[in-house]
Amino acid sequence: MKCMPSGRKSVQLNEAARRLLEVMAPEGVLIGGICGFIYGVERYTRDIDLATTLDAEKVISRLRDAGIEADMRSSNEPGDLSWVISGEIEGVEFQILPAAETGMDGARVELKAGLRVPDINSFIVSKCIAAGQQDMHDVAALCMMHPGILMFAKSEADKRGCLNKLESWLDDRRLQQRYASTD
Repeated sequence: MKCMPSGRKSVQLNEAARRLLEVMAPEGVLIGGICGFIYGVERYTRDIDLATTLDAEKVISRLRDAGIEADMRSSNEPGDLSWVISGEIEGVEFQILPAAETGMDGARVELKAGLRVPDINSFIVSKCIAAGQQDMHDVAALCMMHPGILMFAKSEADKRGCLNKLESWLDDRRLQQRYASTD
């Protein structure tokens, strides 16, 4: 499994994620590629995505107090997140997103690999909200590894208009070969 191209970069990404989660604790939760990797999805990623229940100003304040520079982008456009905070920590780019808009507001949180992550169902909801091709790839891979979540994932994808994307990935033979059921 690849989270970064080299061992040093994997350690750097992991440590940066830990530090960022400490700054956002307990209101921050890891989402995105690293979270997928923790759940077993073979994934290349080079950044950190977090969701938080804090408001944007509080996030900026905590980051500054920790010596981390970040910028905020806000939007009122339909389909956009209301705000995204971006920056760099220990040479790794990060984004912090509003939890309520990513499906993480009521997420059940678990500690896996020493990192705060949403439970698998909450993670699937967040991926279906984002609904990009990589997101649906990740959901399909999780469903193949854990067939018991398939109906839940299809229901969430259907609610959010991305069921066709998910089904396309579920039919992908390469993905099927890579992710044999572990349940």
